Amino acid sequence: MSFTDLHPLAPEDRSARIDAAAVARFWGQARIVVVDVETITNDNDLHAVSVATVIGRAGLVRNAWQTLLNPGLPIDEGSARVHGLTDEHLAGEPSFADVAHIIRGALTPAEDELLIFVAHNAAFDANVLRAEFDRIGETIPELPILDTCRQLPSLARVTPPEDNLRSLCDALDITQARPHDALDDAIVCAQAAVELLNRIAVTRDDTLADLIEQLAGPTTLTVRDLDARIFRRRPQAPSLPDEHQQGHMTLLGTRAGSKMLAAWREQVADCARLRCRHLDDRVANAGPAPAKLIAELEGVLDDCCNSGDTAGAATVIGALTPLLPQLPPRPGRLGQRRALIAWASSWAPRLDALGRCGPRHRCPACRRGEPCPLDTWPSAAARAALGDPAQFASGFFKTTGRQAGTGVYTQWCSAGLTRLADEALLVCATHWRRSGQTARADQLFQLAWAAGSRHPDVADAYAGRLAATGREEDLRAALAVAKLARRQRAGSTHEGWRRLQARSHQLAGQLRRRQQRPSGLFDADGNPIPLRRHHPETPRRVRPMRFSRTWAPKDSTATVPEQSAPYAQNASEGG
Repeated sequence: MSFTDLHPLAPEDRSARIDAAAVARFWGQARIVVVDVETITNDNDLHAVSVATVIGRAGLVRNAWQTLLNPGLPIDEGSARVHGLTDEHLAGEPSFADVAHIIRGALTPAEDELLIFVAHNAAFDANVLRAEFDRIGETIPELPILDTCRQLPSLARVTPPEDNLRSLCDALDITQARPHDALDDAIVCAQAAVELLNRIAVTRDDTLADLIEQLAGPTTLTVRDLDARIFRRRPQAPSLPDEHQQGHMTLLGTRAGSKMLAAWREQVADCARLRCRHLDDRVANAGPAPAKLIAELEGVLDDCCNSGDTAGAATVIGALTPLLPQLPPRPGRLGQRRALIAWASSWAPRLDALGRCGPRHRCPACRRGEPCPLDTWPSAAARAALGDPAQFASGFFKTTGRQAGTGVYTQWCSAGLTRLADEALLVCATHWRRSGQTARADQLFQLAWAAGSRHPDVADAYAGRLAATGREEDLRAALAVAKLARRQRAGSTHEGWRRLQARSHQLAGQLRRRQQRPSGLFDADGNPIPLRRHHPETPRRVRPMRFSRTWAPKDSTATVPEQSAPYAQNASEGG
């Protein structure tokens, strides 16, 4: 569990530009608790693995609280892809029953207070918490619900282009650093909710309590039940023109000539412009040799890079990546590796310069919530360039002897192919672990970190190795490793960043539990008050000694001198 102090917005911030008197009148004695829950799916049931709450009061964002939860179930691959939490991250974390009293306290209003449950797509979070309370034989406190998905933006006359939290943050100029992290989602959702409510305040003469009464919406007990299966559906992509879809019905034959290849290249360029989700199938079903297809795809990719079309380049590189292992090899024993190194050396700087897909122009993978191909292509290229790890792992990065920390890895990094080298390093580490040489894999991560690697999976593994002892100094060192690596993210959508983020929260929670425990009491904002350790409410007064005493041995028959009797009596009473 972790506690975060959020300072109220400074006077120069945007909420302060709204009439303070109108905001104070509108909020009155009402308070909002913004909730975000990260889950896993098991037999069409949703189980919470992370819960965060943020308080909003008097037009300001207040304190936040967050905890990881161990559901006692394996994490499914689809859920791990979303929030990055793994079974290792949740090992040793409390169960929902262990923290239910804290969550109940956060959802319980004070006397004569209106407490409102707020979330983005609030029905989801309310249903998950209600189900968790049901599993332990308790009932979730009944609170009115406000939803930042459509309800609040509509009341404030704000129209995000999409219904997700990212679009709402963009519409309100709020920056979100870590999507699908419970604490970060709850914080930005609270900022958005407070901003929207403050905008509503200047347009109404009544109060927030009056607004809730007029809406008469569902509560945390009456909101409709949700089936976990609906969250497996992929979001619908924008519709494609009919003539473009008909073009996909024509396959490129094996003996296609130059004219047919040119026409096919124009169709691929059209797919890139439309961010077509069917380009992967078009390339996979094409008949010509991979070398010809790569040449045509590189032509379209070159046009996208020259025009700065990031989403179009991501669409093309996503279809091109499966063909990289089939690049024509160069002469020599390691011809395939040399070909891939040459290709990566040519294209990596241009692809890195494009950045990432934006919120309005996204490639098909980004629309599906998957890592962007601009972040994943080095993985496929590295596997093909490395070759058989059983043959090349020992020489790729040496872990023993005087040459430890050297090898092909350092050569690739010196050539500017750090991303390629890190992905190949992970393949080697996986090979050592599967071979039963776990210590060698751990040494690999330690040496890679010392060599300057800031890959999220390298940092995650190295931080986990540091924290394995459980000592406080080692936990702090592991947390420092995770924080240092996360500074190098630069907008990357690689799945490893979510795993590293989960590792950071796990380490922070372990450190927090070493320092303080919940006392069962809550402050004015509904946040749990930590238990004061080693400081009793009524400290015992110890009377100092005024004279030296002479005590007789236990087995001696000597008596205490008469003048020492009062002090002996005080000593027997604990004075």
